[in-house]
Amino acid sequence: MLKISIIEGHHQPISRTTKNGVMWNQDGYVHLGGAYPSKMKITLESPAAAYGPGEYELSPESFRVGQYGDLEVNRFGMKMVPISLAKSATSATGK
Repeated sequence: MLKISIIEGHHQPISRTTKNGVMWNQDGYVHLGGAYPSKMKITLESPAAAYGPGEYELSPESFRVGQYGDLEVNRFGMKMVPISLAKSATSATGK
């Protein structure tokens, strides 16, 4: 499981103006096994799509097979689910 934390006080969406319009992202912290989590950017469709404070994991639909057959995270289609929901779904299916 890859845990991503959204921290209270750092969960507000951030806008960035580009030549194609306004892009939105949000800060998250990914736990990669080191002493401290690493800061990351989460691309959002809109400010309303921002994740609330809490612990999340990547949904399986966040992954895709790339142009050369490699597994990659879909940067613009990344979806996260709260860890509590992911655990209850796993225990319900017995996986």
